[in-house]
Amino acid sequence: MKLKIIISFSSVVLLIFIFILTYYKVNYKSFDEALSESNVSIDEIFHTTDYKGNTIIFYGKDDILSVALMEKTPLGFRWGNGAGSKLFNEEGILTRAFSNLQPRHIKSDKELVSFTIGVINDPSIKEIKIKYKDQDIKDATIIDTSKGRIWYCFSESPVNYDPEVKVIYKDGTIKTGWY
Repeated sequence: MKLKIIISFSSVVLLIFIFILTYYKVNYKSFDEALSESNVSIDEIFHTTDYKGNTIIFYGKDDILSVALMEKTPLGFRWGNGAGSKLFNEEGILTRAFSNLQPRHIKSDKELVSFTIGVINDPSIKEIKIKYKDQDIKDATIIDTSKGRIWYCFSESPVNYDPEVKVIYKDGTIKTGWY
């Protein structure tokens, strides 16, 4: 009887150890370690921000702007997924792309990390305001990078359409719509 208890206990401990070891292989202690183990080519990280319990990374490789999701886990960090690539040299005053990044374990669409991003090719643009369906108008975040200005705006619900936009110029001019 005592031997069965010891064997059962040892088996449970072994299973827990295997589970932790397997779980740890995709979780890294630090943000930098998870980033370096992601096998994603990155020249520069332009900006990071926390949103819905995840770290969102805006980064560049060559002339491309991309976005990725880094999940925070009890054991550290896990590289999620990425999307939303835009070229810095793309034509247009204001470029845009939308994406809905999916953390590994979500229960509903409300947990998606939904956003619109783009590159600002006109230095006279001062502000960008975004209006998603059934949401209040939001100020887009504008970031100066070594390759040009970028912008992003999160949505509380999935994005699969071009949101409304209002562009405010330094001279006070206001334009609406994607042009």
